[in-house]
Amino acid sequence: MKYQDAKLRRMLAAEYVLGTLRGPARRRFERLARADAGVRAEQYFWEAYLGRLGSAVRPVEPAPTVWISLQRRIGAGNTVPLRKPAPAQAPKPVPLWRIGIGLAAAATVAAVVILTQYRAPAPVTPPVAQVKPAAPLYVAQLKVPDSTMQWNVSLSPASGQLTVTASGAYPQLGQHSMELWWISPQGPVAIGLLPVQGQNKLELPKDLTAQGGITLAVSLEPPGGSPTGKPTGPVLTSGPASLSA
Repeated sequence: MKYQDAKLRRMLAAEYVLGTLRGPARRRFERLARADAGVRAEQYFWEAYLGRLGSAVRPVEPAPTVWISLQRRIGAGNTVPLRKPAPAQAPKPVPLWRIGIGLAAAATVAAVVILTQYRAPAPVTPPVAQVKPAAPLYVAQLKVPDSTMQWNVSLSPASGQLTVTASGAYPQLGQHSMELWWISPQGPVAIGLLPVQGQNKLELPKDLTAQGGITLAVSLEPPGGSPTGKPTGPVLTSGPASLSA
């Protein structure tokens, strides 16, 4: 079938809700509704519309002549008379699906008339979640001249995180430490000791800003780092951190 035809989809949805769509055709419609939001919208419309029709019908107790007629039709030749049940309790509300089947013929005619005027509701577009932009990430490569020692650095001033990965070797290191510095307009700011192998994470000091650019430097310090909070040994290397693409 051409399920993209709007009129066909409306008719199928109406028949499905009424219960007149049966067997393989009903199962095909259920698969189509699971995969197509527009078909589900048609189904929801008919459930709401026909549900209002069903709720408007009041239960009616059959007249006594109905029981007599039933006895004549199904009790012929039977010596056990069919007894009319005593109305001990108020009649229970008729289930909606039974009302729907009873009204199927009339509702189908009404559906044909309504379909000529009804337009399918536009699919409801779920609200788009506001994606918070990622904090700017800066990267730098610091290499010590005349050696294989180097560090790959990535940092985010907004989150205060810095990750550094070391490789190579610096033969003159001895018992010294190598310390990383952020060169700010007010002077060098200590970041922390650099690893000589593997990866490490460091916390950035607060109030550092990338405005005007970021310059990093590495100095050779006594074991454990500078005792004064400022570089005391030679600067082994320095370089800018650029904004990652």
